[in-house]
Amino acid sequence: MKNTGWPLVGNEHISAFLSKSIKNKKIAGSYVFCGPENLGKDIAAVYFAKVLSCQNRKEDAPCDKCASCRKFNVNKGDSQTMHSDLYFLEKDDEKKNISIEQVRGLISRLSMSSFLNSYKIGIIYEAHSLSTEAANALLKTLEEPRKNVVVILITPKIESLPQTIVSRSQILKFIPVQADKIHDYLVEKFEITRSAAKNFAHLSMGRPMLALKFLEDKEFYDDYMKKVKIFIDFFDKGINDRFELAGGLSNEKKSNQENVAQILKIIKIWESLVRDLLLLELEHNDLISNEIVRADLLRIRDKCRTGRLLKISASLQQAERYLLANVNPKLVLDQIVVNM
Repeated sequence: MKNTGWPLVGNEHISAFLSKSIKNKKIAGSYVFCGPENLGKDIAAVYFAKVLSCQNRKEDAPCDKCASCRKFNVNKGDSQTMHSDLYFLEKDDEKKNISIEQVRGLISRLSMSSFLNSYKIGIIYEAHSLSTEAANALLKTLEEPRKNVVVILITPKIESLPQTIVSRSQILKFIPVQADKIHDYLVEKFEITRSAAKNFAHLSMGRPMLALKFLEDKEFYDDYMKKVKIFIDFFDKGINDRFELAGGLSNEKKSNQENVAQILKIIKIWESLVRDLLLLELEHNDLISNEIVRADLLRIRDKCRTGRLLKISASLQQAERYLLANVNPKLVLDQIVVNM
């Protein structure tokens, strides 16, 4: 796999565009990095910031030696204290939105002079969660961009951003990556077996950072497989046992927002399993993502045909809508169980 310096697997059009912009010194005042989660939007934003901030960069490559690059390199594990001219903004777990106070704080910091006589860069995670007031405050900054100030908004839901912000930003769309590219990356970079790389690449469904997380975080992988097993077990259990299995998925000690986020992730896992069952039903066996539980899926397929699978799929989609409308997560899970 060709190494361009950019820490991206796939999405070469993103690194090519940003490299060209840096070389031609045509840097926009704001960017929107959009697309599904786990495609590398976060690390691409930080690397872009590193290149812009480098005091001795050669075309589109950081020198890795100057004071700015050393700050990025030393603090890789702590993004919040990474660099004196780089600021991060994200939604609190307990909150529904990014507040106007948070945005005003970011704007204030970006308005100060650069510590290293370079760019001032603000990265906003989950930008779609900006409150209306916060978005309006940010818009005023985007309408009057300052020299050497860049704002990068990261979101999987560009349709939820105000059009006034989108129209004033350079839009970069990240797209899912082919499984063979992710497979080759894992084999070459981490020297794992091809069978393990195949499983992780398929599980990630085109999202290389998710494949990497499966590889490096055993607890995360085990939790994913636990959610997979619960869904599979639904087909072997009576309704009372299914209610019991689903009951352990919400946590009363967590806030409602945290529970909603957790259940939404579980639903995405279950939707991928329904998709695989439909693919197996249509005999597109090579396209399934949960290859590691193929045997279980084949067994389930014999218990439910297309009609039942479509009903389950519709129930899961409805559950997502209910959660986003603030319906109690436990009630949503119970509704899924009833429709299994």
